[in-house]
Amino acid sequence: MWRVVLFCLFAWVILPAKANSLLLADWDSQSLDASVRYLEDPQGHQTIDSLRAENVPWQTQGESAFNKGYSASIWWLALSVRNGFAEPATRYLELSYAVLDYVDIFVFADGKLLQRHELGDLYPFSRRPIENRFFVVPLTWQAGQTLDIYYRIKTSTSVQAPLTLWQREAFERRQNNSNIAQGLYYGAMVVIAVYNLLIFLVLWERSYLFYVLFVLSLPLFMASISGHAYHYLWPHSVVWNDHAIPFFLGLAFASSALFARRFLQVKEWSAWLHKGLTLLATFAGGCVAMSFVVPYYVSIQLLVPLGLFACVFEMAVGLMAWYNKVPNARYYVVAWMSFLLGGTLLALNKLNILPANFLTEYAVQFGSVLEAVLLSFAMAERINVERKLRFEAQDEALQATRRLNEELEQRVQERTQALEIANARLEALSNTDQLTQLKNRRYLEKTLQEEWQRCKRYGRHFAILMMDVDFFKKVNDQHGHPAGDTCLKQVAERISGCVRWPSDQVARYGGEEFCMILPETDGAGACVVAERIREQVQSRPIVTEGANFPVTMSIGICAEVPTDELNVDAMLKAADLALYQSKESGRNRVTLFAADVATKVTSLPVNRSSRDGS
Repeated sequence: MWRVVLFCLFAWVILPAKANSLLLADWDSQSLDASVRYLEDPQGHQTIDSLRAENVPWQTQGESAFNKGYSASIWWLALSVRNGFAEPATRYLELSYAVLDYVDIFVFADGKLLQRHELGDLYPFSRRPIENRFFVVPLTWQAGQTLDIYYRIKTSTSVQAPLTLWQREAFERRQNNSNIAQGLYYGAMVVIAVYNLLIFLVLWERSYLFYVLFVLSLPLFMASISGHAYHYLWPHSVVWNDHAIPFFLGLAFASSALFARRFLQVKEWSAWLHKGLTLLATFAGGCVAMSFVVPYYVSIQLLVPLGLFACVFEMAVGLMAWYNKVPNARYYVVAWMSFLLGGTLLALNKLNILPANFLTEYAVQFGSVLEAVLLSFAMAERINVERKLRFEAQDEALQATRRLNEELEQRVQERTQALEIANARLEALSNTDQLTQLKNRRYLEKTLQEEWQRCKRYGRHFAILMMDVDFFKKVNDQHGHPAGDTCLKQVAERISGCVRWPSDQVARYGGEEFCMILPETDGAGACVVAERIREQVQSRPIVTEGANFPVTMSIGICAEVPTDELNVDAMLKAADLALYQSKESGRNRVTLFAADVATKVTSLPVNRSSRDGS
């Protein structure tokens, strides 16, 4: 009796494997998911021969596509498809999950092995019988023939195996439409990236660089996980293809965190969120580096929950930025929300929470395109806002510059006037005798040359008066040097009172000696001025604190028309000689030097030491 029971149980297990044959349909595409039976082989001991034995406990998949998430086991799939038509039929059998490491396919008919294929993204792309990003093999049925198809799958990625039979024309049509759609997606992302890269090269604003890295890493990640990258970009780089998915996924998370941190100006309103984004970018960058040294399943299991956290956290940062009225934060939130939805659906699919279908497979692509477009709009709006602010700042700076220039010009004018006054005072001080307040000898010598040249140019007379206080040494000896200084001051005042015109210049020549120049004045005119000076000096006594005493003055005159032979030095010597003659003639008198000055000056001696007498 117990043998009958065991036989019934055994038949209940294995009979569905024999009886569950799918009838080939004349449709464009035919899903095989409901007809799939599977077996888990944790130890990897099963072979195709042992599986075809009668005691293998196959399990039925059900209506959904085969999906076991991340698993270290080897998985065997089996299905039988019978051609019920009266003529041969050819179909393409597609396993539409591109990142499986090893996919071995066995096709049997009437117990005979017809085909065997060793596929997977750890094999060179050229080994595939049909050039396609998915694992596609051609199958041909004879009339009424049943094909038994087996898959052996081993992978470090999520174990998924959506199976579909395609008519050849429908398959090629679907592929063309898919390539067009994917081309539009990748083209749009590249155009957006190039546009923002050019803006970065112009502005050197790092937020644009982080955005470019984010926009480029997304399509490269999608191209890697969809098989397009292995098909078109690096079909001969098997090793790199195994690291591309975690590399670009980690780069996307790192660049998105850096972009959010800078674009939303997080540091200005929240130090904690700024540190959080920095840690997120650092951890994601570490995952990028580890993707080359750790197994795929380790890095991807770190990145998938990290991606979920990054989406939620960066969305929260965007909402906080919007709450804090950060410019363009609302665009960031709407854009990130679309990507958050797509990323969440993809992550839940990879964790075997959601089934594999068109929506879960392409959710990130739809979300990323919308997100990139919205963020590009936000970046463009930011440029407009920054340009407006820059124009306002430039206008304000221009107004401030104008005000500063006006103030500076006013200050320069004030400083210039003050400097001119100071220079005039300094020049006056440098040209003035401090005791008598008359011009000094330095000024006199300069003026002598100028007036002499002018009179020479126009052929006018020029007169020089040399004046000396008589017996000045006795004044110092009898009344003291302070009285002598007072004497010189009062004599200087009396001489200044005899000046006729502004062109007449009087100066202290040295000691008790004074000099006066009279432009355009002949000898007779010079004598009149000299007599007036002499009379003014002797007209009243010198008043000092200790005593009152009279003084007189001797004057020598040289008045001639300047010529090349009669220069300034010769006229000064002639006037000095005439002064000497006044002293020798008894003092308190005026002497006009005679004609032929040049000759007489060179022939007569001058003895200044004998002028004052004793």
